[in-house]
Amino acid sequence: MEPENQLRRRGFSSILGSDESGNGCVAGPIVVSTCAMLRESLDPIDGVDDSKKLSPDERRRIFNEITTNKLDYAWNVVVVESGIIDETDVPTATKEALKQSIEDLVEEFELPTYSIVDGHKTPKLSIPMKCRPWVKGDAQVYTIALASIIAKCTHDNLVLQMHERYPQYGFKDNKGYPTRDHVAAIHKHGPCPLHRMTAKPLKGR
Repeated sequence: MEPENQLRRRGFSSILGSDESGNGCVAGPIVVSTCAMLRESLDPIDGVDDSKKLSPDERRRIFNEITTNKLDYAWNVVVVESGIIDETDVPTATKEALKQSIEDLVEEFELPTYSIVDGHKTPKLSIPMKCRPWVKGDAQVYTIALASIIAKCTHDNLVLQMHERYPQYGFKDNKGYPTRDHVAAIHKHGPCPLHRMTAKPLKGR
């Protein structure tokens, strides 16, 4: 938690981390999460890392520990459905979701904060607070790693619901990403209402 500790020494009492899941999918939503620790002396949760490096069981354990400790962690999720993504594009939809997620959490918990977003760019906030990008932040910044786990678990749960509605696309296995089998299923069955029609494998269909 060294990045957070450095910021606290500069006078920022709460540090928010934000990340997304589902940007590279061709079906289903983008899920954005923001997370903050509510106590400076909080011990880190064992095993926290970039969500992509964790097993599903490890992610669920950490997700449950975050979301059931309401005195220790503040967090939220914003879900952007495929229709909204098609109306804009993935980068714009993600930035708008990050903006909403950060601002909603700050307002709900009245947090005097510094915000760190995974990736190369940050959203343009409408509230007066510092916000910076951090490349590979989900592997280096504790609060971003927490947000990445929340976003990933939420996205995976939504994908299972998608699979129940449209099992022919294999969403439970491909998670909405354009795997070879998924693209073959699109060619065979055509797209379903959950597909992003502006995604490369679906353009012109």
